[in-house]
Amino acid sequence: MKRSRSWVVLGVALLVGLVTAWMLAGSESPEAAPPVAERPVAAPAEPKPAPLAAVPAPKTPEEREAIQAMEAGTERPPLMPRELIAQVLEDNKRLGLFMHYHKHVLLDEQGRDEYRRLLSDAEMMKAMADDLMDPGRGEVQPQEQYERLMQVDYFKAALAWKDNPARGELLAHTENVILQQNIFGAQDTERRYMLAGGKMEMYRLLAEHDTDKALALGDRARGTNMEPLVAWMAKEDQRRSAQEEQIRIDMQARARAAASP
Repeated sequence: MKRSRSWVVLGVALLVGLVTAWMLAGSESPEAAPPVAERPVAAPAEPKPAPLAAVPAPKTPEEREAIQAMEAGTERPPLMPRELIAQVLEDNKRLGLFMHYHKHVLLDEQGRDEYRRLLSDAEMMKAMADDLMDPGRGEVQPQEQYERLMQVDYFKAALAWKDNPARGELLAHTENVILQQNIFGAQDTERRYMLAGGKMEMYRLLAEHDTDKALALGDRARGTNMEPLVAWMAKEDQRRSAQEEQIRIDMQARARAAASP
């Protein structure tokens, strides 16, 4: 099972975080918030998307400026040095065990069985989700950024296994990570960027594997400080899907035109 991670997700974290910086500025402390649990592509005109819940409109010039900056995009981050990856996996034994199997392209029968055991293990998935829901403290370090990316990789790999007997639990943990109220106005700006980017990754994963659950998150987030972010993620995921579908249609049309005499 080949690892397929685009490090551009850190750019996504910056994009989404700009939204959270203005919409969550009123929340100051973790104690006040109980838990619940791309790359831009130029494309022709998008097909009209299906109706979505209305996204709260920005009310101040600062909010509008934040959204404009978000939509402008950011540069990709540098790749993580191998020695830093090794240190992350040494410090986090569970993550290290997962990555030991995940990075192998071909596994023998014993290795495949062990890998699948990890992907369906209740304690393993809870530990990964708990780490993603933990807001962390202080200035964001590269180790933490990449550790969180690899924890998202765990959920991606576990849900990619179509016959995973723990699929229901995995989806529940994915929802909990998205809805967790762990972004606060008093946090370091980069930390808010990182946490929001992780939620966007998990939302896209949920939408891919259970569209109904993803769309229902808007109701579950209502009344919490995650409500505007969940609404924005739903709209952004639908926009991206529409672009990709239009690109697919255009490529098929060009292929047919090229094949015509």
